[in-house]
Amino acid sequence: MNQSSACKEAIDLGKLSAASGRMTDLWSFIQLAEPSHEVKQTADLAARFCLQSASADVQLAGIDFLGMNFYEKELQLLIDKNKQSSHARNKSYAQLYELIIQYQIYKLPGDEYERQTSRVCADYPEAKALILIGKIYQHFYWSDYYILGHYLDDLQETILHIKDYMLQHMMKVRLEKLLFQYHWKRNELIIARKHSSNVLDHTYLPGQRAMQHYKMGLTFLFDDKIASFSHLAEGSKLAKQYDITFLAPLLERQVLPIVAAHFDLPHRFVTDDPYALAYIEFQLGQTGNARKRYPVWKPEKQTAFYKYFYGLIYQKKDFLVDSYHQFIRQHKDFYFSRLPMYAIQDMDNRRPSPR
Repeated sequence: MNQSSACKEAIDLGKLSAASGRMTDLWSFIQLAEPSHEVKQTADLAARFCLQSASADVQLAGIDFLGMNFYEKELQLLIDKNKQSSHARNKSYAQLYELIIQYQIYKLPGDEYERQTSRVCADYPEAKALILIGKIYQHFYWSDYYILGHYLDDLQETILHIKDYMLQHMMKVRLEKLLFQYHWKRNELIIARKHSSNVLDHTYLPGQRAMQHYKMGLTFLFDDKIASFSHLAEGSKLAKQYDITFLAPLLERQVLPIVAAHFDLPHRFVTDDPYALAYIEFQLGQTGNARKRYPVWKPEKQTAFYKYFYGLIYQKKDFLVDSYHQFIRQHKDFYFSRLPMYAIQDMDNRRPSPR
């Protein structure tokens, strides 16, 4: 950066800092910062603003902003700050948000989650929306996607009553994500991608855009190699840029190498992941090496994906059939059930016909 650019940036940051002291909503701050800063700079500045602002509205909306952009340390600081707030709205929102996080990372069993959330004051639309979303998350965990229709009207109506513009928009993004997941699992890809595109439109949520590019890429596994790689590569780039520590290695070590092999491009990515390497070796015709590498312990107790790869690499139709039924019956996943279904069809087509 040359001296004049550095000077201009310092002036811009100075003006922004002075203006931020008078702002009482997060949306206005982002609108002020966005034109003169890159996306990452804007997100970082907004994260700092959320922590430093004395506005109760900013502190409340900031929880969702930090959470959706994976600022984990900052998020916990702001949750703790809101839990000590003199504003009941902020306190209840922070308590519920923390309970949802604990449920999602398996630190809180479902019954205990319900018990604790029932004790939190939910007399505010923000809190009511979180409770509804939490209920949907619980059902989605058990692959009960149909429950979304039961809560959809209530959630949409509740979101409309949220006064903070930024928080209302972030709640709408959550709703779009839920609708995407619902239609994706039902194999309704045109509708699912429409909801996914609505998430990708929100430039002020780069963390969510990274996640959605990853999921969007997976929706093209059966019909568009270029679109699949384009979205996965963008998701990987954003995950690295924003230090999303769980997503970046997942994409680089597992998802991208496996998808490349799926599209008959096994040399496209380098990986040390044993599952990915086994699949790549199988696609290269090195079946013996693939079988040595792929774990063989208790496959009947493993996931639908494990059974699929196991059945594929060992050419065991019964495991592919089990995988298919597990995807359909247990996970209600009509999209990924196509993986074992196509593998079974391919196996049957290669079987010599009786003379």
